[in-house]
Amino acid sequence: MVGIVMGAVAVVGIATVGVFGILIAINIALLLRLRSRIPQCRLWESTDSW
Repeated sequence: MVGIVMGAVAVVGIATVGVFGILIAINIALLLRLRSRIPQCRLWESTDSW
């Protein structure tokens, strides 16, 4: 019984990690696309303001 519960918890944990990994990958891809559209000079000016 304990083994079944542990197996179910492991499967759910792996599934959640996989879903979060996919979401993070999509977010990184979108950020890279947006960054490629924005001119680099704006990014440099924003970093120099620090």
